[in-house]
Amino acid sequence: LHCPAQLRVEGPGHPVTATMGQDVVLPCHLSPQRDAHTLEIRWIRDDLSETVHHYRNGEDLYGEQMEAYVGRTELVRDGLSAGSLDWRITGLRPSDDGLYFCTVGDADAYDKAIVDLEVSAPFFHNAQPWMVALALVLVLLAVSIGLGVYLYRKQ
Repeated sequence: LHCPAQLRVEGPGHPVTATMGQDVVLPCHLSPQRDAHTLEIRWIRDDLSETVHHYRNGEDLYGEQMEAYVGRTELVRDGLSAGSLDWRITGLRPSDDGLYFCTVGDADAYDKAIVDLEVSAPFFHNAQPWMVALALVLVLLAVSIGLGVYLYRKQ
């Protein structure tokens, strides 16, 4: 009796952090490793249950892809034969922040893993609100001092 090998999908186990405007690869892989070319791979936005990337029978299918992701995503093909299901998003937007399901299936089995993507703004990466306020105050102070000196000199 042939028992179909169970598919197991594993995510990175920690949030993936990236900066707005950058490209990011969300990692996900089969365990144990096996060739993923023949599998159906679908990346889904968790909160919206919408497909952000769909791969089947060796091709990327863009028919169901969410509008916001059109032209910005690709399955990283070079790892497929080793069971890697990594998915790349280019030109990150704040709206890309959130949970993604990496789902894989064939006729016998189905599994999914969660990848948490955290998109941060470039400068305020770890900035606290008081840091932002302080920076603004210093900028305003510098501008007003500069203006004062300029006006004083003009007299």
